[in-house]
Amino acid sequence: MGGYQDYLEAKQREEKLQAAAAPKNPISDEPVKEKPKANRTVKLSYKEQRELDALPDEIAALEAEQADLATQLSNPDIFKDYEKAGSLQNRAEEIELILLEKLERWEILEAKQNGVA
Repeated sequence: MGGYQDYLEAKQREEKLQAAAAPKNPISDEPVKEKPKANRTVKLSYKEQRELDALPDEIAALEAEQADLATQLSNPDIFKDYEKAGSLQNRAEEIELILLEKLERWEILEAKQNGVA
């Protein structure tokens, strides 16, 4: 069973995940004026297009690393070395946050490319 320190660490991880999932701009009470929508699609800049093209490979690499870490952490012998287990767990949490950011960025770029945003 975990102690108070484990509770605090778990709470911090949960707060990080919630902060990453929370919307960046809080909704205000003021009515939002909608911009007139253009009839054409917006081309992405060269940099944005390259970023969009690279995102699937980056996400796949992160998911592969995440699966590898999950396999390592599912082995009960890893917990004999607390430092290594802790570092693997921390990396797994980092990957989760990075994946959320990359997926969100991918959605934004796709929407921009398709003229939705």
